[in-house]
Amino acid sequence: MTACQAESSPSVADAIVDALRDWGIRYVFGVSGANIEHLHDAIHRRGAGELTSVLAKREDGAGFMADCRARVHRTLGVCCSTSGGGMMNLAVGLAESLADGTPVLALVGQSPAALDGLGAFQEATGRAGTVDAFGLLRSVTKHTGRITAPADLWPILRTAVATALSGRPGPAALLIPRDVFELDAGPRPADWPVTLTEMACPPVAGQAELRGLFAALRQAGRPVLLLGPEVRASRDFDSVSEFARKAGIPVVTTMSARGAFPEDDDLYFGVVGACGHPSAHELVQREAEPLVVVGSALGVLDRQPLAGLPPERVVVLTLDGTVARAAFPASLVIEGDPGPAFRQLVAMLAEQPFRVSPPVGYALRHFPPKLESAGRADDDTLLASEAIASVAAYLPADGHVLVDAGNCGASALHRLAVPRGTSVTVALGMGGMGYSLPGAVGAQLGRTSGRTVVLCGDGSFLMNGFEVHTAVDLRLPILYVVFNNHMHGTCVSRQRLLFDSRLECTRFSPVDVAAVARGFGADERLWVGSAGTAAALARGLADYHDNHADRPGLLELRLTREEVPPIVPFVRPDATTDVVRHTHRHGIPTRGERHGNSARHTRQPQQDPAAHHALRPGHSHDFP
Repeated sequence: MTACQAESSPSVADAIVDALRDWGIRYVFGVSGANIEHLHDAIHRRGAGELTSVLAKREDGAGFMADCRARVHRTLGVCCSTSGGGMMNLAVGLAESLADGTPVLALVGQSPAALDGLGAFQEATGRAGTVDAFGLLRSVTKHTGRITAPADLWPILRTAVATALSGRPGPAALLIPRDVFELDAGPRPADWPVTLTEMACPPVAGQAELRGLFAALRQAGRPVLLLGPEVRASRDFDSVSEFARKAGIPVVTTMSARGAFPEDDDLYFGVVGACGHPSAHELVQREAEPLVVVGSALGVLDRQPLAGLPPERVVVLTLDGTVARAAFPASLVIEGDPGPAFRQLVAMLAEQPFRVSPPVGYALRHFPPKLESAGRADDDTLLASEAIASVAAYLPADGHVLVDAGNCGASALHRLAVPRGTSVTVALGMGGMGYSLPGAVGAQLGRTSGRTVVLCGDGSFLMNGFEVHTAVDLRLPILYVVFNNHMHGTCVSRQRLLFDSRLECTRFSPVDVAAVARGFGADERLWVGSAGTAAALARGLADYHDNHADRPGLLELRLTREEVPPIVPFVRPDATTDVVRHTHRHGIPTRGERHGNSARHTRQPQQDPAAHHALRPGHSHDFP
């Protein structure tokens, strides 16, 4: 027991910090202010090098950092804010955590309780025309509590954390008035949980349901597993892959579960969803008997290409089956944590072995790049698809990739091959722009190996790009790749398709992203590059990875030609597709053979043999 723990009467602020520290939380993301400064002072005094404050540039960034840390590190993310505008900003991040089922604890300072109803600065009691903080946060969290007396602390804190971690995870918020932070908290209860695991209570799939699922799989002719993000978040996520391999069952993933199954495995058959692979959609529609959805609530972005699939061919295992039951009313829906459930299925497989025959002649296919405007790209102008192909060669092994909203994100989800051991995060819950820039901080902090790569648009950079400075402050090896085309690309694509190219409120004057980034730190603290051609991009990537990969980097991609995003509603049903990778080679056509009815123009990424040697330290990082 430390000296801090030995004190019998810590303040409320001290007691919260001690609990977070002893649970191994490590980081509290936030922005300080008058009504949260007691918490930050307690972290300074009692963190003991085991709990650290991380200063975000805005509170929504702090919420995204906590959310992404929870996803990547399978823990409870913790963020904080002061009252007023700080609380309002933080609500944006909490809404994402609620929509995507991420366990986050938000500690929100409030004006002194002694001034409730008396017109305190930033009062949020809901009285006399003030904001109702409790009602606001309750609408974007699983649970909201307010501590008004020291006796409230221990039960309310325990309930908040247990609620965030249990069932379908999500955020919980605690409202704490400034004057309450200073009060005597009293000793911890004797039965206080030592670890977060003690408070987590995920749903447990029933034995009878699992035996029924196993029997269905054993008798099925062509089962397919569709893995969702709950697999990666599970306590025993490896059991799902283990079962698939031992039974030989083909695997596809949702867009937000990229990396949940090794993509170089012969059993990996691609991505399903609005930005998914046409070959994976065909496999599911024509071959899956049944389709077993594991760890996905089957939201519309995931199930859109599955329209028309008979519900009786769908089996769902998820933490919360509400949406799945509504979308596939005749299907079998099992509520449970995928990891432990598949651990039991692995045991059943050992007792009653079976192995599925793989699909014959399957080839992973995607939509080839196509320019939005007529004509050919005969010059050396950089295209987004070329940029993604170049970045793919430098993705970190055992690292992390964050993909933001927009056309660049859609193209990345469709085209990137994810290295083994590397995870991918895309915030599809609320789908807001700008999540990836602060989120990368939460992903990278605490990693002992591997790096993080962010793929985002200039619109996202303009929203949350100043969080790059947070990475500079913390000296985190994050590479931010910013696709700069002076517009909100997906909105422009929709307006061209649906509104006869009447472009409104979607374009803006050019921004020199690299010049902005250079203001965040000197060369020795932040590498900055800018490229407008494929060859220049190759040189920039080589320079960063060969000479500067120990620090943050930002690479601006100057794009002047737009491509049709590989989003299913934007692509013609008879669109040509390209073979990306073959599996189970039985009479399969050669690599690169086209499928479909119409030829499409595509330009292969340019290669520069001298890329690794073109730059020397001290040279400009502007790659024309």
